[in-house]
Amino acid sequence: MPYREQVDAQVYGCDICQDVCPWNRGVEKRRSGDSLPEGAEPHVSLRDWLEADASELEERYDRLFVPRNDGRWLKRNALVAAGNVGGDAERAAVCLYLDDEDPMLREHAEWALGRLEERA
Repeated sequence: MPYREQVDAQVYGCDICQDVCPWNRGVEKRRSGDSLPEGAEPHVSLRDWLEADASELEERYDRLFVPRNDGRWLKRNALVAAGNVGGDAERAAVCLYLDDEDPMLREHAEWALGRLEERA
């Protein structure tokens, strides 16, 4: 996957879509005094996503278009983001996937750990 580094800290395409969508222009001004709605997650914890069970992620984010509503895609994205911007706090969570039965998650964990070690 040649674009992992360019993904940076993004974990889901919706973050970018919301930023560039013309319908959202000025939404910050309109909502600046409002409290966040219940369940809103303005910031994602990579550790939380990596430590959570895939089925829990599927349930938590069932409102998003996650391909086939499969939590492993969110975990893959969290591994890429952890490799790009993570540090010591994410290292243990990344290491959980080094022996994962899923070859995609295992390979992404190896890549992420290599990136974490480069920055250490």
